[in-house]
Amino acid sequence: MSMSSRSKTTLCPSKLATSPAKVIATIQGESNRTRPEDGTESIALDEEQACEVSPEPGKRKSNTHGETPESKRLKLSPTPPANGNTNHPTQQSSESADLPGNITKDTWQGFCEIESEPAFFNAILQDMGIESINVREIFSMLPDYLETLQRPIYGLILLYSYRSQGSSDTPEHKSDHVWFANQLPAQNSCATLAMINIVMNSTEIEIGEHLRQFKDFTKDFTPYQRGEAFASFDFVKKIHNSFAKNMDILEADKHLSYKIKRSQIKQKDKKGRRKSGDSAATDDSAEGHEENAHHFIAYIPVGNEIWMLDGLNAQPINVGTFNAEQGDDWVLSAADSILAVLASGGDDYTGFAIMPSTLPELRRQACRTTNHMKSLESQLDATSPDWRSFVTDSDSPHTDPAVLGIEDQLQTYPTPSNVIATIASEGLEDLLKRRTKLLKDLNHFSTSIISEMQDEADSARKATQARFDHGPVIKLWAEMLAENGYLEQNLDRFIGPRGGSKKGNK
Repeated sequence: MSMSSRSKTTLCPSKLATSPAKVIATIQGESNRTRPEDGTESIALDEEQACEVSPEPGKRKSNTHGETPESKRLKLSPTPPANGNTNHPTQQSSESADLPGNITKDTWQGFCEIESEPAFFNAILQDMGIESINVREIFSMLPDYLETLQRPIYGLILLYSYRSQGSSDTPEHKSDHVWFANQLPAQNSCATLAMINIVMNSTEIEIGEHLRQFKDFTKDFTPYQRGEAFASFDFVKKIHNSFAKNMDILEADKHLSYKIKRSQIKQKDKKGRRKSGDSAATDDSAEGHEENAHHFIAYIPVGNEIWMLDGLNAQPINVGTFNAEQGDDWVLSAADSILAVLASGGDDYTGFAIMPSTLPELRRQACRTTNHMKSLESQLDATSPDWRSFVTDSDSPHTDPAVLGIEDQLQTYPTPSNVIATIASEGLEDLLKRRTKLLKDLNHFSTSIISEMQDEADSARKATQARFDHGPVIKLWAEMLAENGYLEQNLDRFIGPRGGSKKGNK
């Protein structure tokens, strides 16, 4: 997929005595190797630098039979890092997953493929120091669906089958007030960069010390210079690559080598007729991979303007305006631009929304309600010491504040003096009615908090599991099975008898 020449400079770049635990322990030393400096330089290619997906990406199917839309199946595979001796990634499956030299995911200088899973994006943002933020998947970009989403929304991210949206080398609107970084060639960073471009422009998100220093450092940079700084920002790169597997790195380097070779062949073609040794198959060996390129772009509100932040463009693009004072919703206003981008690409897309976590606000409400309940029950004790005889066990709160994580916050949200005065003026019947309502509210907040805490725990567990590379474990286990003769003894069970017979053992 060719890109416009104007955007070249900003392109995206089982018989076994040994237990699995012992196998894992055996490879621990291998996972901590370091990579020597190899002096690899960044390579800017002429075309096809969009972030890419594996050759068979999960696609969002149209919901014609009432099924739940598929999600979280896309693998981000933008253009790999500029160092490697690689070929087409689809040829890698039978090869060793050992990395060359002393490369590890902590020292590899590229950005890896990661699955487009909100749990992973949440982990990335949290590890960067951004708290109380949620990345939620959204299943449609139609306004009717977007209206149902929680507000506020700090930014939208669109993952779609890439098509050039034109160049913004000469923007129509002044964009100095928008923090924007380009995506450099040979970098698989479009998802993380889209999130960075969003949080850097929000006045409501606490971005943490590392990102704050980076923002201050790059405040006077051009978008391309910010992109160069981002590509060298090891703090973010290590967090992003914490999801890398050895095979991901090998395939990324392999695909980069293919792109470099093709670029070199095209340069030769400009000088003269191709030699017979350079077959056409050389150019076409990874075309299917290129055709499946997917890309992340971001939409944000800045002031009363809506901006599309596409790292492949030289500058951000103003796609509309809205008036919050008149009740305009920037998300709905942005939908027109998003749907225009999707118009020629069918339903092969995924959306994400960056929004505040509901847990802090739920805990604040639970604190206020708990303190309100304490003030109320104190007044009931003063009004009618035997008031508890009028209530049952089911009319009492059952959730300990410590379980809800609010024990240390209760003193921060005391009952307002005017509420205390109102409680003091009420009779027993009114006080009991007030208590019933407060109890209902408190149980609602408790249930919601526990649900959110469980969701966060599930998300963290999913991210932790995804960061473990099972490849070396499986490889070492298979080698041990081969060494003790198990594989050879049971070979016919898997590939059938030799001699060409198609009938196999069952």
